[in-house]
Amino acid sequence: MTYAVLGPRGTFSEDAACFYWGEKANLCTAASITDLFIMVERGEVEGALVPIDNTLAGSINLTMECLEMNSVSIEGEFLLPIKQHLLSCEKYELEEVELLISQPAALIQCDRFIKTYLKGIRTEITDSTARAAKLLSEEPRKAVCIGSIRAAEIYSLIIIRRDIGDENNVTRFIHIARGKNEEKKGDKSSIIFSLPNKPGTLYRALGVFAKRNLNMSKIESRPSSRVKGSFSFYVEFDSPFDHAGLEEVLKELENHCNYIKYLGSYRTIKGEI
Repeated sequence: MTYAVLGPRGTFSEDAACFYWGEKANLCTAASITDLFIMVERGEVEGALVPIDNTLAGSINLTMECLEMNSVSIEGEFLLPIKQHLLSCEKYELEEVELLISQPAALIQCDRFIKTYLKGIRTEITDSTARAAKLLSEEPRKAVCIGSIRAAEIYSLIIIRRDIGDENNVTRFIHIARGKNEEKKGDKSSIIFSLPNKPGTLYRALGVFAKRNLNMSKIESRPSSRVKGSFSFYVEFDSPFDHAGLEEVLKELENHCNYIKYLGSYRTIKGEI
């Protein structure tokens, strides 16, 4: 079986996939999060591991949008503590550095270090830490990038400063698969729903969870991609009950919604670096 991750080689997505599926898993890479969803939806891969949020940088908007628009389910989640390192082609002193190449979320995750040691340095933005490492390997200027140990090994870079990220830096990934997760088994469930634009609709919808004493670990609103002029709500909640109990929650919630999309029930795996 083949699984997909965000590429190129050396991303934290690849690190997460090696923990989640094992080092011997057959992995292929995609150029974007959108491509990951398309590959899964078309059945080109068995599944994909997609970043959904980070404790420092927040939710990943493209993932949230794709969850609403694509026919996929969530089969599991994986928490990866992120260790960011400063990489270069040669062992430069920090005052010699002319250019920092990075992905925006990595800049947020290393904000304190950058403001202290690289303040005022010219920054070029790219779409992943691995792509930054690849660009750095071809850069003639005295440049650095932020990335992982795996990226340093793949692109023959030197780690000139270790663990430069701010504390409590954890990225959460979701395992997406084609179609629907029908089992409704797991410690946590995810849904997306849209509500009529009327006073009190959100209050009544959330009451479905409150009266059952269900903890909502994440709730996020965004303009709906499916219902014009409406907002969608992405909700993760604890689901310590059987199939029938979850069906009851979804059926009652449906009475308050324009539409509701059940994404799946799943368990959490925690990784270490």
